Amino acid sequence: MRCPSLLPALSWRSVVGVGAFPFLLCVSESKLYGATASVTARLTEHVTVVAAPTASAPFSLHDAIVAAWLFDPEQGAYMADSTSAQRRASAARSWFSGGPTVAGQYYDDHFIGSKVGYTTYQGSISVPFWLPGQGTATENAAKADEKVANWQMQVQRLAVAARVVDLAGQGAVLSARLNNLSAVSHVLEQTTQDVEHAWTAGEVSGADREAAVAEKADVDGTLADMGQQLEGVRAELEALTGRDNLPDLGSIDGRRLARDGYQLDVEQDPRIKLADAQLKKAQASYSVARHSYMPNPQVGVMLSRQEQYESPWDTQVGVQFQVGLPSEAVNTPLVMKEMQAVSRAEADKVLAHRKVMAEYRQLRAQLAAAATQVRHARLGQEQSDLRASDLSRAWKAGELPLVEYLRARRTALDAADRQAQAEATMRTTIARIILMTGQTP
Repeated sequence: MRCPSLLPALSWRSVVGVGAFPFLLCVSESKLYGATASVTARLTEHVTVVAAPTASAPFSLHDAIVAAWLFDPEQGAYMADSTSAQRRASAARSWFSGGPTVAGQYYDDHFIGSKVGYTTYQGSISVPFWLPGQGTATENAAKADEKVANWQMQVQRLAVAARVVDLAGQGAVLSARLNNLSAVSHVLEQTTQDVEHAWTAGEVSGADREAAVAEKADVDGTLADMGQQLEGVRAELEALTGRDNLPDLGSIDGRRLARDGYQLDVEQDPRIKLADAQLKKAQASYSVARHSYMPNPQVGVMLSRQEQYESPWDTQVGVQFQVGLPSEAVNTPLVMKEMQAVSRAEADKVLAHRKVMAEYRQLRAQLAAAATQVRHARLGQEQSDLRASDLSRAWKAGELPLVEYLRARRTALDAADRQAQAEATMRTTIARIILMTGQTP
């Protein structure tokens, strides 16, 4: 069943319009973007805990997701479950419900002191038979277990991929913030030096000097914290994929959605498929319980030989059977237990359907909001940057206090952070939509 109403009802033109731009830095002054390697080296001497991203081979989001699937130990466990279910289904096609039973008996009256000399040898072999419909029900239950294991594998793959997407988004934001903070720290380094010279010459107050030093210290402290957080993201990515490279989100934009026309269908979601498979598994187990209303009958052959001292005796061959009668005390609890499992599985399927429907609607709203936020954040970042540049010149000309310039620089930094966050949110939302359609971004 297709659900067109759940598709992101956006103007894809608006998403495409903002999807091609990379993460923007907080300022556009040539000085600010011209931070050299020597400045970076000097910065790391003061902030030693910041781990700058190292140059490495490109690592696409698609490659990261595939690597995470290969590294996931849960995949092997679910494959073992699937193989086990296949073999149980094959075993259920056997003619008998269990292995043969061999019995033997020996009687001799000499043990009680008798002089008659009776001796009896008896042996039998019997096999249990399926009750009507029990074998088929058992086979169907095993096949249902196999489908559950297969869909659990798909849901696990979806969860792992979603985690990789989240980490990629977090890493992109932190990396952009590190670049922004590094550039601002470079500018504030020069500003602090200028203020020191002016304070030494008596041209500015001690309060202005303290404000500049405090602002520089705050930026450097935040820079160290961002570096620590980025290392945490890298560590999680390495645990998932075997590599600590940040996946590239550059190819994930609105143009891909518009070009490939991804369709979100609730009924095709792996979580809905899993809930449906679990319901069928519960129903199959209930069917097994209903067809196991009594112990399996056993039928076999027996051999009896009797002897007496100096008297001829013959050997006898016969048929034996053993049937346990039904018991409500045993059958009713088993059937009721499976009935409860069916009811629970039906409820879980309804809840899973509602959850997935809500998630699709949230994705639609999140993508629309992120596309709008990117446009506004870009405009706000550009204007904040221009204002900071104007106030920088005005402060150097002595037309306004230093504090006003520092506030403008902080505002530009916050605007750049919002731009990076909005960009990452839009790209990760698009990646999630692609994942929900069963494709790998």
